[in-house]
Amino acid sequence: MAQELESNISQAPADTSSSATFTVLVIDDDRPIRIILSKVLVKGNFKCQNCGSATEALERLHEIAPDLIICDIGMPGMDGIDFCTHLRIDPVFGQIPLIFSTGHSDSETITQAFEAGANDYIIKPIRPAEVLTRARLHINEYQRAREAEEAINNLAQQNQTKSKFLGVASHDLRNPLVSIRGISQYLQSEKFGPLNEDQKELINTVIEASESMLNLVEELLDVSLLESSQPRSNFEIEDLSDITQTSVTLHTANADKKDIKINADLSKDCFVSLDRKLILRLLDNLISNAIKFSPKSTEILVSVKHDNENVRLSVLDQGPGIPKGEFDKLFKEFSRTSNQPTDGESSSGIGLYVCKQIAEAHKALIEVVNCPENGAEFTTTFKYEPSQK
Repeated sequence: MAQELESNISQAPADTSSSATFTVLVIDDDRPIRIILSKVLVKGNFKCQNCGSATEALERLHEIAPDLIICDIGMPGMDGIDFCTHLRIDPVFGQIPLIFSTGHSDSETITQAFEAGANDYIIKPIRPAEVLTRARLHINEYQRAREAEEAINNLAQQNQTKSKFLGVASHDLRNPLVSIRGISQYLQSEKFGPLNEDQKELINTVIEASESMLNLVEELLDVSLLESSQPRSNFEIEDLSDITQTSVTLHTANADKKDIKINADLSKDCFVSLDRKLILRLLDNLISNAIKFSPKSTEILVSVKHDNENVRLSVLDQGPGIPKGEFDKLFKEFSRTSNQPTDGESSSGIGLYVCKQIAEAHKALIEVVNCPENGAEFTTTFKYEPSQK
C-alpha cells in the first residue's frame, strides 16, 4: 500500500501560493502510511505532525494545536472512534475537524465514526488528491467557524461596553434631571410669589420636558441592567394583582388628562416569582403606552387572571391597533410603528423592548394581538406558583 501511495504522490495537486500555515495531525499505527501522508500534505502546503497512537495524540494536542486531524480507525489500544469521542469533549480542541482513514467501508463502521463526531472519512488505499481536497475543505470550514465565533464574541464585548456606557451616562443624567423637575415644580407651586400666564406655561413646558427625559433615562438604565451579564437575585413570590393595582392607581391621574378610564379586573392569588421593580417598570410601559396611543374619552382594561399553570397580565386599549405589516417592529430596540401618540406625547421606541427583556428575565412570554373591533391587547404570561395559594 505504501508503494502505491508513493507512486501517486506526484498526482497530488500542489499549492505553492503561500507558505504553510495550517497544521494537520496524522494518527496511524502504520509508520509507512504516516510518512506517505506527511509527504502528500507537505506537498499540498500543510504543516504535518505524526503520532503512532491515539494515546500519544491526546497527550500532544496542546503542543501541536492542529487545524485538522486525519486518524486511522483500527489501532491497538485506543482506536480511532474512542479517540474521536475523547476529542469532542475537550473544551479547547473539541471543534477541530477530524477525517477518519479506514480500510473498512461497511456501513456499521462508518455509522459509528459519524456518531463519535467525525466530519468525514476516506477509504484506504488513500488517494493523494482526495486527501488534499478534503483537508482543504474541512480546514476552510473550520476557519470560517472560528472567525464567525470570534466576530460574535467581539460583538458581545462591544454590546457589554455599550450597556456599561448607557448605565453610567443615564445614572449621571438622572440626578440633574430630578433637580430640574423638582425646582420647576416648586416654582409652579408659587411659593416664591404669583406667576403670570406666560411664566406658568414656560414652567409647565420645563416640567413636561424633564419628565419625558427622566422616563427616557429610566428606560436606558433598564436596558443597561437587563443587558448586563450580572444576574438579578431579588426575585420573590408575590401576588401580581397587588402590584398591578398599584401601577393602575399611579397612572389614573395621567389617564384623566385625556379623559381615559382605566378599568382593572384583577383576580386574587395570582402568585408569580418576580422582581418587583422590573415588573413595575413593565406595567408602567404597557399602561403608559396604552394611554399614549389611545384617543381621548376611551377606556383601557388591565386584567390579571390565573389558571392551574399560568398567570396572564393583559392590557387592552381602544386605540388604532398595530398597523398591518408592522408587528415585526414591536419589541425591538429604538423601533416604532407608524402610529403616533394621540396628544403629542413623546415616544423613544425603547419601552416595548424593555418589556420584552423584563419578560425574558422572568421566563415569561409577551405578545400582542389586534382586537376584532379596535385596539390592541398586550399579554404577558408568567408561570403560576400554586404553592402560595
